[in-house]
Amino acid sequence: MLLFPLNIYRNLNEQCSLRRLQIDMLDHKLNQLNDDTCEITIKMDKDNILQIQMRPKIGPYKLKNYLFLLDFRKNYPISPPIITIGSETLHPNIDRKNQKFYLRLIEQQNWKPIYGLFEIVEEMKKTLIHVDFTIIPNETICLKMAQQILNQNQLDNECENQINSEYDSDQETFDFEISRAFKMNFEIVDSSQYNIQLQSDSQHIYQNLPAIINLQNTSKHKQNDNMFFIKIKS
Repeated sequence: MLLFPLNIYRNLNEQCSLRRLQIDMLDHKLNQLNDDTCEITIKMDKDNILQIQMRPKIGPYKLKNYLFLLDFRKNYPISPPIITIGSETLHPNIDRKNQKFYLRLIEQQNWKPIYGLFEIVEEMKKTLIHVDFTIIPNETICLKMAQQILNQNQLDNECENQINSEYDSDQETFDFEISRAFKMNFEIVDSSQYNIQLQSDSQHIYQNLPAIINLQNTSKHKQNDNMFFIKIKS
C-alpha cells in the first residue's frame, strides 16, 4: 500500500537526480575538456535535459558538429543517463535509426555510481575523436565508416613505418653521394666539377703570369700586378 501517490515518488527521484547533476556541473575539471582537441558547450534546457554540443578539432570527424541530449532525471547516479542524438552528423558510434550514441561507459555492465558528468563527457569526447571500434552499431553505414577509418589508419601506420625504416637506414649510412639533380635544384656546387675548373683556372693563370718580375721598381710592379689581375677577372 502506497502512502503517497506514485508521481510524488517520481518527483523525489527526479529531484535527487537533478541535484546530483547540479553538483557535477560545478566540477572545474569540465573546463579542461574544452581544449584545442574539441570544442564543448554544456547547457540545461527548460525540460531539465542537458544539451552537450561537441565539435572535434582533430581526428577523422574534425570540425563536425554534434548535439547530444542527456536525460539524468531517472535514478541518477545509480543508473546512467539516457543519451540521444540531436543532430544529423554521421559517426561510426552513432546509430541514426534509434538515435543512440554507443558509449561503453554508460552500458549497464560498465556503469558505476561513482562516475559523474566529467567521466561521461570525457568518454564522449574520446569516442568522437578516436572512434571506439569495440562498440560499433550493427548498421551498414556505421560499419562502412568504421572500416574506412581502420583502412586509413592501417595505411598511415604503414607509411609511418616505411618512413621510420628509411630514416633508420639513412642514419646507418655515413658515406653517400648527392645526386646531380639535387645539386642543381639547390645550387649545390659539384665538388668534382669545381676541382676540374679550379685546376683549369690555375693553369690559365700560371700560363699568363709574367716570366720575370722587376722588384727594383715597386710602384711599377704593383701597377703591373693590378693590371694583370684586372685582366684575369674580366
